[in-house]
Amino acid sequence: MEIGSIFDIEVDALFKVGENKFNLPFMEGKHYNYTSFFNTGRSAIEYLLGKVIASRYGNKIFVPYFICSSVTDAIMRAGYRAEFYSITDNFQIDIESLEKKYSRDVRAVYVVHYFGGYLDQKSYEYLMQLQSRGVVIIEDITLSIYTKHSHLIGFGNYVLGSLRKWLPIPDGAFLTSVNRIPEIDILEGYNEYSFCYFVAQIMKGAYLNNSSLDKNEYLEISKKAMKALFSDYTIRKMTVISERYLSAYDPEKVIKARIDNYDYLIKNTEEISFIRPVLSRLDGQVPFGFVVLCDQRDKLFQYLIANDIYCNIHWRIPGTFCDKISRKLSESILTIPCDQRYGKKEMDYIIGVLNAFN
Repeated sequence: MEIGSIFDIEVDALFKVGENKFNLPFMEGKHYNYTSFFNTGRSAIEYLLGKVIASRYGNKIFVPYFICSSVTDAIMRAGYRAEFYSITDNFQIDIESLEKKYSRDVRAVYVVHYFGGYLDQKSYEYLMQLQSRGVVIIEDITLSIYTKHSHLIGFGNYVLGSLRKWLPIPDGAFLTSVNRIPEIDILEGYNEYSFCYFVAQIMKGAYLNNSSLDKNEYLEISKKAMKALFSDYTIRKMTVISERYLSAYDPEKVIKARIDNYDYLIKNTEEISFIRPVLSRLDGQVPFGFVVLCDQRDKLFQYLIANDIYCNIHWRIPGTFCDKISRKLSESILTIPCDQRYGKKEMDYIIGVLNAFN
C-alpha cells in the first residue's frame, strides 16, 4: 500500500467532459462574479499585484510569518515589499502584531486560511476595520479550498488559491473578486512543467495498477517537472486538461471523502500522545489533510516514508524569516494524507503505522 505523493490521473478520466460552473463553497450567497484562472497560485498573486491592484497608493503588503516562500517571492517579483505579522498558535491573526506595524503606506493584507479552517470573529472584525481604511484584503484559501462560512471566509476584496493541491490535475489556480478583474492576454498554460507533471501523474496511475513497473521512472519525470516549475515564472493560463477536469468532477464526493477520513483519524488517534491535530473541525470546514504537530516530526516523517506514507511539511521556514510561533510550527508540523483517493482501509493502515511508532 502506498499513500500520498502526487495525484495520479486515470486515462479514463480524461474522456469526461461536463458543464460544471466554477463555484467553490465559500462563494455561495456572495457576489464573486469575476474569476480568472492561472497555471499556479504564484501566477495568480503576481497577476493580481502587477495587473489589478495599483501600487501608487503604497507598495507594502502585510503577510504572515507562517507562509510558503512561493508567496513572498511572488510578492517581491511584482514589485511589492513584504512586511511580516504574527499568527497565534491556533492559526488566527495576532492583531496586536499587525496593528503595531500598520502605517498609511500599507496597500494590502495577505490573509491565509490554514488547513481547512477559517478566521475567528475577532480577526474578521479587525480586517473589516482595515478594509474601511482603504486597505485591500487578499485571502489565500489554498489550504481551505472547500471550506465555507457565512462570513469568516470569502470576505476579501480578492480571493485566490491553488487547486492542484486538492485534485488530480497538472496545474490550476484561480483569482476571484466582487470587482471586475481586467482581462489581459497571458501565455497558454502548456510548458515543460505542465507537460512533465501530467506525464508523471499518468505514469503514477499505471504504476499503482501494475507493481512490476519501475516506480523510479515516474519519480524522475516528477522531479523534472518540479525543477521546471521553479525555473519558469511566466504568468500563464490554466491548461485545457485541468479545465476539462473541473468541468466534469463531483466536488461533493471530494468533500465527503476528506471529512469522513479526517473524522475517522481524529476518533482513532485520540490515544496517540505524540501527535496533536491542529484542526478541531467546525461546521463547514473541509480538511486539507490530517495536519498534526509532533515534537519528533523529522523522525516521524522518515518513519512514515519507510512505511510508504508520503507526507508534506507546510512549511520549512528559515529561522531568519520567522517569529517564535512560526519557528515552532515549522519545526513540528506534518501533513498526513487523508484525501479523496483513500477510504477506511488506508486510514486503518495509517493508524496502525502510527501506533507502532516509538
